[in-house]
Amino acid sequence: MLVYVNARLRGGAYGGANAFLRTLVGEFERRGVQVTADPREPFNVALLNALTDGLDLDAVRRLAERGRPLVHRKTGYLGRGAPGLRQIVGGAVLGDSYQVAFDPYVTHSIYQSGYSRDVFLAAGQQGPATVIHNGVDATVFHASGRSFRRVGEPWEVIVSSWSADDSKGFPEYRRIDASLAGRADVRMTLVGRVPPDARFERVRVLSARGPRRLASTLRRNHVILQLAKWETCSNALLEGMNCGLPAVYLDSGANGEIASAYGVPYAGDLIAALAGLEDRYDDIVARLPENPYRIGLVADRYLAVLEAVVAGREAPT
Repeated sequence: MLVYVNARLRGGAYGGANAFLRTLVGEFERRGVQVTADPREPFNVALLNALTDGLDLDAVRRLAERGRPLVHRKTGYLGRGAPGLRQIVGGAVLGDSYQVAFDPYVTHSIYQSGYSRDVFLAAGQQGPATVIHNGVDATVFHASGRSFRRVGEPWEVIVSSWSADDSKGFPEYRRIDASLAGRADVRMTLVGRVPPDARFERVRVLSARGPRRLASTLRRNHVILQLAKWETCSNALLEGMNCGLPAVYLDSGANGEIASAYGVPYAGDLIAALAGLEDRYDDIVARLPENPYRIGLVADRYLAVLEAVVAGREAPT
C-alpha cells in the first residue's frame, strides 16, 4: 500500500501532531507500508491531517481528482493554530468548519477522541468516521527505569508542553508556582516552551527536547500534570502516562476521556489533587503499562481503516 501524508515531518523537539504523525509513519514503514509527502507521486490512499502545511479545500479537491480514497484526521482548532482559525463563526470554530467543508471529497474521517467527534458533529460534519486515540512509541516512552515515589517523599510533578499558548494551562501554572511558596512536599518542573513573559520562581523550567531526552526527563518524576484546555488528544499526556506517571488533569477536552482511569481530575488545588491520588497511586502505576495509547495498537486501527477504504469496504468504526 502506498500512502500519501500531507505533512513535512520534523525530527527533534516539535509539537504533538508532528510527534504523533512521525511515530505513526515510522510504524507504517516498519510494517512495509510505503509513505510519501509528495502529492505528485502515485498513492493508493491519502491520510490527510487537519489543516497541516496549508491543506485547504482546493488542495483536497485536487487530491480527490486523482480517484483515490481520502481519509481525513480531524483536529479541533479551539485553543490552537492561528488566531483567525480560532474564531467562532456561525456557532463553530472557523478552523473546524474549514475541515468539515472537505467532507464531500473525504471517504472516511478519523477523530482523535470522542470529545473531538462531538465537536465536529456539532459543526456539521457528516459521513463515515472512526474514533482512534493517539499513541506513542513505546520503545521510547516507557516506564523502565522510572522513579518510584515512596510514601512521605516530596511529589515530583512535571508539565510537558511544546506550545507556549495560554490555553496550555500557563495562567494556572503561574498560580501554582505562587502557591508552592514555603512548601517542601511538592517539587514541580516544566519542560518545553513557555510564554515569553512567563516568570516562575519555584517551578523549574527546562528547555524543549527530543523524544528520548524528553522520555528520560519524564521518568525522573512521579506525576504528569496536564491543565491544557480543549485538547483533542494530548500527546504530552500520553507520553507522560506511558513513562509510568499517573496524571493530574484538567477535565477539559479529551483529557478526562484519556486519563480518568490513570489519574485524578484537577479542581483548582494541586495539593488536594495529589492527596486524592495518594491512595490510588500504586494501583495506577501497576496498570499504566497496559494502557491502549501505544503506537502498535493505534497503527493496527489506522491500517484497518486505510485498507478498508482502498478495498472499497466499510471501514471499522
